[in-house]
Amino acid sequence: MKGNKLFFLALLLAFAAAGAAYVYLNELEAQSKAAVRLVSVYVPAVEIPARTKLNLSLLEKVEIPEAALHSDAVTTEEELQGAYARERLLPGEQILASRLVYTQNTGSLAYRVSPGHRALTVPVNSVSGVAGFILPGDYVDCIVTIDPPETAEGVTVETITRVVAENIRVLAAGQHVSQDDKQQLTVETITLDAPAESVSAIILALERGSLRLVLRPATDTAARPVQPFRLSQF
Repeated sequence: MKGNKLFFLALLLAFAAAGAAYVYLNELEAQSKAAVRLVSVYVPAVEIPARTKLNLSLLEKVEIPEAALHSDAVTTEEELQGAYARERLLPGEQILASRLVYTQNTGSLAYRVSPGHRALTVPVNSVSGVAGFILPGDYVDCIVTIDPPETAEGVTVETITRVVAENIRVLAAGQHVSQDDKQQLTVETITLDAPAESVSAIILALERGSLRLVLRPATDTAARPVQPFRLSQF
């Protein structure tokens, strides 16, 4: 009987010791986690080719020890606004600001061109360029007047003026790519963010006619069907 009591006492002490060890180890783990401060950082979820515009669908936010955080790492969504990959980015690596290009800072016009569009420069003067009041970020319509050549039979097709392209964003006025609070610029060229399907028509208008840019109101983006105007309509 006495032996049974000793056995149960030993068993009870063993359970107590195991419980104490479990609690102690949990406390150590909690203290270890508290000692290592974690911070959030953006990393590529997939391989991102160079010159790709970054968006949250390509990235994931992970937690890493603060000691492992690179001083140039991107940690906020605001730092991704208008950002392109300067070079290839690999999955899981910290995204460094030095490996990104920002549209507002880069000197490359290619990052400012809209998808499916082309940068097209047209010559202007004080009349065709609205007296220098066309500034980067404005929108214009392209209008051409064409004097057709005489036909082989000596018959002349009448002069016509028509809209070639509407609501085209201005990328640059001369070498200026931002307004910088300017109200007027004296320039000889305007660079347009033209839809790819309109580029050929604008170039033909430049080569075979007289092209003018007309400035749209800041809030007017609606397309308006305008019939060609012929000389005989005067």
